[in-house]
Amino acid sequence: MRKVAVLGCGYVGARVLRLLRPRGISAFGVVRSESSAAALAAEGLVVSAFDMDEPDWTRLPRDFDCVVCAASAGGGGPEAYVAAYDLRVRRAVQWARSVGATRFIFTSSTGVYRQDGGVTVDEDSPAGGEPASDAILAGEAAVAAGGFAQARALRFGGLYGPGRHYLLDAFRRGETVVGGRSDHLINYLHGDDAALSVIAALERGPDGFRVYNVTDGAPVTKADLARWIAAGLGLPPPTFAPEAEAGPRLRRGGRTQPSRRVDSSRILREMGWKPFHPDVYSGLRDCLRPG
Repeated sequence: MRKVAVLGCGYVGARVLRLLRPRGISAFGVVRSESSAAALAAEGLVVSAFDMDEPDWTRLPRDFDCVVCAASAGGGGPEAYVAAYDLRVRRAVQWARSVGATRFIFTSSTGVYRQDGGVTVDEDSPAGGEPASDAILAGEAAVAAGGFAQARALRFGGLYGPGRHYLLDAFRRGETVVGGRSDHLINYLHGDDAALSVIAALERGPDGFRVYNVTDGAPVTKADLARWIAAGLGLPPPTFAPEAEAGPRLRRGGRTQPSRRVDSSRILREMGWKPFHPDVYSGLRDCLRPG
């Protein structure tokens, strides 16, 4: 691994760039806005503002042996998922082939699974069946067909960490009502652990295309987590109202949240990755502290 391009330097992609620098890897990042590019450049990272919806990618640098596609729909509706996880990924695959990349990492999502009832799913379980999840699977299919020596689809669980957990943020704003379904299991993944799984995928693993679930392996119910966060902030127990609006990503995307356990043992077996934060309680503990 000599030169890596990270397409989409948001919550996970920026972390990947930061991890590559001390490893002595030449890394280049792509962000959508000039302001984001300036903020990352101030850290000493090499980035460029570029709209991945543009048809002409020839102005980007060339000669990369690894490409990470970490584009995100930002919780939008089905159209946003098609744009981020299907169309942009197809463009990224085409560009990666044109610049000589032999490895391609796509940050996918466990949202492709729609099973309910607390069942356990793994990478071989049925997936798709609604517009957003089908768009994600279309991106995975494009990566699989890209002809790379090594290609990975990393299906991330629910990302969280500093600056990113809507229940914690809502309670701090004084909101006391938890809307939507609260008895479902959520499979979480700390942002730092997500970035470390990308590094593992760049450095290790078998040849060919492989799909990996990436979660902390300790799903929790929304209700249990809400009570724990409230107690940690010194607040009274929250009120649960199924008829009220759910989290912002579900609200914007018009999706329902199924309840299932995601088996992430394959990435441990094949690449030796395991989360530093064994559960969401461990990962959020520092976030509860004042300041």
